[in-house]
Amino acid sequence: MFNAQDTTTKKRVKVLALTAIRSEYDLLYPLMRGLQAEPDFEVGFLVAGAHLTPLHDHSVRLIEADGFPIVAKIENFQFIESGNTVKSRVKSAARLLDGLSDALTSANPDFLVYLGDREEPLMAAVACNYLGIPSIHIAGGDNAHPVGGDVDEEARHATTKLSHVHLTMTEAHTTRILQMGEEPWRIRTVGNPGLDRLRTEPEVTSEDMVAALGPRASEKYIVLVYHAVSSAVGQAPDELRAAIEECIATGHHVFIGAPNNDPGYADLMRVTESFREHERVLIYKNLPRSIFAAMLKRAQAIVGNSSLGLLEAGFIGVPAINVGERQRDRLAGINVQFVDGNSVDIRSALQTALFDTAYRENVRRAECIYGDGFMVERSIQFIKSLPDRNSLLAKRISY
Repeated sequence: MFNAQDTTTKKRVKVLALTAIRSEYDLLYPLMRGLQAEPDFEVGFLVAGAHLTPLHDHSVRLIEADGFPIVAKIENFQFIESGNTVKSRVKSAARLLDGLSDALTSANPDFLVYLGDREEPLMAAVACNYLGIPSIHIAGGDNAHPVGGDVDEEARHATTKLSHVHLTMTEAHTTRILQMGEEPWRIRTVGNPGLDRLRTEPEVTSEDMVAALGPRASEKYIVLVYHAVSSAVGQAPDELRAAIEECIATGHHVFIGAPNNDPGYADLMRVTESFREHERVLIYKNLPRSIFAAMLKRAQAIVGNSSLGLLEAGFIGVPAINVGERQRDRLAGINVQFVDGNSVDIRSALQTALFDTAYRENVRRAECIYGDGFMVERSIQFIKSLPDRNSLLAKRISY
């Protein structure tokens, strides 16, 4: 057993999590809240990236409001001045690695938790290995195959090989990690943490929705979230504009979320802002968790290329349309339609998602392939069963 069971010292297990963007924090939140409720654990956050900038409305304040200790704030964000350069993303990663070195050395946690496939978990995995700190990677073993590739794909698998413990979303992801030579005892299929958030978030009244989002929230609307992809930065603005225009043409309102801080985000923001005055468009940067969850549950469809459409929308029975190459070939349920980023294909998919009653009913009834909303319970049980630090750090390849 790990230190949580040390009856001599009674030392609590210190678990820190790294987060750099709002969507990532929302996925980390359920597990960290669950660990915080356990008497054997002490939790905290390392906060970096867009959380500390206006891009997502200084979303670090949400972490503070949630009552989590913030162990360190790492100012590594480089994109505000140069939102389209890949070079600035590399510089941000380097600054993050430098900041993590200081923060982790000072805090010396028993575990660092990180999620996904961006540069933040990759830098965290590197730092943990050299500092001798066991790491827990959530959502490893996933994969996508966009035309032209995407750096996130390589970063995800590199992070997996550098991590010590793996909490996967599906059995297919677990199988892929096993094929990479990871030892079976380090891996547990637990499901998508975002489903726990949707399952446990308190219901929001129609009046509260209108108070937060305006009168459009009481009518039919589409949620649109579109991010840049590294291999297709140049075509992203045209795809986003086509998606917005086609959503508006359906007669529904369109709630548009701010893009992630990837190269190309500044151009996407300019396209989004050009629709700000449209009577059917609402643009948001950051929403309270309960309002965001309720907004998703009541949406007629989720459009764009956010993982929300693949990972969470199926759990709440909402049709999703994935536009363009981002997420291409990723494991998806019947709720997802993959389309090229042109007006004709987007329009056709919207007709099915919004107006095909048989399709909508099938989506509503389908079993979610990414879990049942009880990821936290499985994960905590698994973490409690892990061996001591030396055993965790002594990785070996299994073939």
